Amino acid sequence: MGVSEYIMHGPSEGVSEDTDEANSAVKIVGGNVFVELDPDHPGFKDEEYRSRRNEIAKIALEWNEMSMEERRTTKIPHAPYSEDEDAVWAAIMERIAPVHEKYACHSYLENAKDLGLPNDRIPQLQEVSEKLENMTGFRQEPVGGLVHSKTFHTALANRVFLSTQYIRHSSRPFYTPEPDVVHELIGHTAMLGVPQWAELNILFGKADMRSDTEDAITRLGSVYWYVMEFGACRENNQVKAVGPGLLSSFGEMEHACTSGEGCGENEACVCAPQIEYKKPNFEEMETRPYDVTKYQPVLYVWDSFEEMYQKTKEFVTNWGTDNDPRKDLHK
Repeated sequence: MGVSEYIMHGPSEGVSEDTDEANSAVKIVGGNVFVELDPDHPGFKDEEYRSRRNEIAKIALEWNEMSMEERRTTKIPHAPYSEDEDAVWAAIMERIAPVHEKYACHSYLENAKDLGLPNDRIPQLQEVSEKLENMTGFRQEPVGGLVHSKTFHTALANRVFLSTQYIRHSSRPFYTPEPDVVHELIGHTAMLGVPQWAELNILFGKADMRSDTEDAITRLGSVYWYVMEFGACRENNQVKAVGPGLLSSFGEMEHACTSGEGCGENEACVCAPQIEYKKPNFEEMETRPYDVTKYQPVLYVWDSFEEMYQKTKEFVTNWGTDNDPRKDLHK
């Protein structure tokens, strides 16, 4: 199935009229769009912030209702960011830049320069998507919140990265309880411009589409987490961040690349005292549990970026095919 055949699930395609399947935190009540926030969310009591979140979610819902042809010819509407939110982005960019220089892998640093994210404002998704498409053919499309695994991976298989547009609350600029535009653009987008990384994301998407059992889907998702979100490799005998989960958090990136000795300041530190570096083992990754609310206590560290790429490519290409030795997993 090519890119032109990819269509997100919209409300008219078997999804509950009250909840968009692709945006599980977004509610539609009486024709109005509301984003549900937990009571402990930093922006829960901020009516202006919540109003902007609703506007941004509406952009995603209306986008999902378009045909693929309309999406290819329509620019993604601008998200209504405030001056305070632009200031949050600027503060994060200033704080994370020196940490990237010290701990990000070479491929990330080179591609981030080419992508050229602005330092003083939140870039609009359309402008970033156009740059990314020129690099690796990947496009970005807006979603209002967390998406179902199948939806996310089907998009990857067709060179589409589903991205949130909202940003964390200004009262906690260095903390977010949910993936936001900082994670999407500073982490994922900057890596998706690297050809090898883009290829792996496509292959993971196709592998997920070959997974027919819940067990297989869960196992593959766990490997994606340890490689494509929190992967690390060695460069000049130093541990470097590769995964967007590390690259978009200066605190966790510093903590991870120093084996827990260098926690970032001004960010909620929920880490273990030290990190265990392990030799990559896909079968072990498949069943190792992880906690999305804490710094990762275990990192699988590859000897090089090239090794990560080659071995992951082989693993995910064989997943669910006749070359996969565990055929029973996919039945």
